[in-house]
Amino acid sequence: MNIFEVLNLFKSKIEDLNPIDKKYLISKGNQNGFEDLVPEIAEIIKNEISDPTIFDYKVHLGHHFPDMDLIVNGDCFGLELKSRNNGSWDTNGNSVFESITDEDYEDIFLLFGSKESGKDHLLVRFDYYWKVTSAINVTHSPRFKINMDTNESVFKDAKEYYQLRDKTEAEKVSFLQNYLKEHTTGTKWFVPQDSSSESIKPTSLNLLPQNIQNQVKAEALVLFPQDLITSKRANYARAHEFIISNHFYYSSSFRDFFSAGGKWERNNVEFPQSVGTFHSLSSEIRYILNNSNSEFQKIAYESWNTLELPLNKTSFFDDYCKVVDLIGRVNFYPELQKSRIQKLSNLL
Repeated sequence: MNIFEVLNLFKSKIEDLNPIDKKYLISKGNQNGFEDLVPEIAEIIKNEISDPTIFDYKVHLGHHFPDMDLIVNGDCFGLELKSRNNGSWDTNGNSVFESITDEDYEDIFLLFGSKESGKDHLLVRFDYYWKVTSAINVTHSPRFKINMDTNESVFKDAKEYYQLRDKTEAEKVSFLQNYLKEHTTGTKWFVPQDSSSESIKPTSLNLLPQNIQNQVKAEALVLFPQDLITSKRANYARAHEFIISNHFYYSSSFRDFFSAGGKWERNNVEFPQSVGTFHSLSSEIRYILNNSNSEFQKIAYESWNTLELPLNKTSFFDDYCKVVDLIGRVNFYPELQKSRIQKLSNLL
């Protein structure tokens, strides 16, 4: 048995589920039915083969790339999982750096499940991961675009992708910069503005357009509100790490970036400036809460877990309001009462 026979088993067994249980079609917040289903199918295949020297598997999910290891005849293959509920075969992929793993896989494949229109049924396709990376989308950080129908990959061939996995971090950044210079216009993430520059440095947040600065602040305030909106000394460590690793932006003073000005006043009551920043970015925060993808929401829920607050995870927006309202009660209860603000989420 080889890896392609194993992948065909995944495909046939998933497509045989007709109709499929609706729980495997959910894709909301921390819930991803396809990511729940595929490991169950892997266990069925393992039991049928009943010889771990022929087939075994390991599930990672979370922030690990790829999502699963498939061990076939002693060789380890990576398997990344993607799905859509609208019948399409394209989706936003992983961050570029996350997807260029230096782990020792023989090959990395992508298994894609797409719901048939009007039916509780998934169609499944698979291919080499490098082949279906059709582009790199540039917003605030570079992400692969996944398209199962693409005829043009970001990579010229498999060799280029596997060579890239062995490069240093600086060489990986250089590859990305060259790609962005050739395929994008305008602001090019952290590509040096001076094309003759050979140095690879993160971009200072203070040099970015104000709308980009606001977007980055809003993302951090959604992900780590308990660290940043506080009556005590704020903890910028997690926000700093997220901004550097996901955007390659830095600030010489994260304190000033988030809370310059010291105090914010509402109805003649003083609050820390972090509350004012939260209020001033309400439209950006609302947009993120209403439009964020499942990967971003996973990071948020993992961060909020430290508060031990029960959340139903059916509405990302409502859960965030519960989080900030708890933060308000713990940190600013007297100030909120005096300023006639019922709860902190009212400032959104």
